[in-house]
Amino acid sequence: MQLLSQDSERLVFHLERGEVQLLRQLVKWGLTAERSAAALSRDPASLPGGAAEEFAAAQGRQSAEHRSFLEKVFAAKGSHLQAPAAGRKGYGLTLTRPEVERLLQALNEIKLAHWERLGCPDEDTADIAVTSENRVSELVMELANQAQSILLRALLNEE
Repeated sequence: MQLLSQDSERLVFHLERGEVQLLRQLVKWGLTAERSAAALSRDPASLPGGAAEEFAAAQGRQSAEHRSFLEKVFAAKGSHLQAPAAGRKGYGLTLTRPEVERLLQALNEIKLAHWERLGCPDEDTADIAVTSENRVSELVMELANQAQSILLRALLNEE
């Protein structure tokens, strides 16, 4: 994924066919893990009645919005990803700056869900059981990191 152009409104990226397939697979795999509910307080008894449930519901809505956005961005017939024109080899991905930020958040949520699936390991922990599910989670986290890095550099105008 390479930044082609940007202005105050939009960023346009070039993606090879393999990169599009990989990002679509990342979304597919990424959506197989759910985030654990975050605690609203260390002392739940001090919260107003129903606050924890409302917070959990809001988290669920946000997660659903992120998932829907990811599916929309990388959809085959969506408005964000343009298939190669005749004689061209790559795809175009056009996002507004707020959409890039939203994509960063959605990728982060995927990363966190898979990190939690792995048991929230430290970076230096090498004692994660080797299973196909764990390998997928590790791959999802790495791919999400790479995509986030490219998007952040583009937002910060470092490319």
